[in-house]
Amino acid sequence: MHFFSFLYIFFFSVVAANDLIVRSVITLDNNVPSECGLSFDSPAMISKVMIKKNKEGTSTVFTIKSNNKAIKNANIKTNSIDLMKLLNKEIKQSKDVFIESITDENKTSAFFQELLIGGGNFFLNDKKFEIIGPIDSKVRLEYLFCTGEMFLPNYN
Repeated sequence: MHFFSFLYIFFFSVVAANDLIVRSVITLDNNVPSECGLSFDSPAMISKVMIKKNKEGTSTVFTIKSNNKAIKNANIKTNSIDLMKLLNKEIKQSKDVFIESITDENKTSAFFQELLIGGGNFFLNDKKFEIIGPIDSKVRLEYLFCTGEMFLPNYN
């Protein structure tokens, strides 16, 4: 019997933080927030990670639109949370990725908290974008205001 072991080595090129612009995402439905999140823009892509309130409950959404190359893999990792594990989905190679999943609310809240305060890493194919925390105070405040309004009991 022969035993083969495989060693996979991933090389990521680290992109300067100023090549990644972080903005808040707020979508209103009848003047009430229905989506709150963050967008990440670079010359290569536009991506969003959001929470979305819908009839089924609260879901987490991860989108990526590539400007040139097909997306083979993408992820956002904070200190303790891996977004793709949280979503429990896989990326199908495309230039336009949309993943939505009902996720554990506590883990989702922790993900956004860690991302907003401590930053993280955004992985796209062979590139690694460093998200330096804390994210800009205007973006943090807009996200927190949005989620605060979204979950007010009188909007259920």
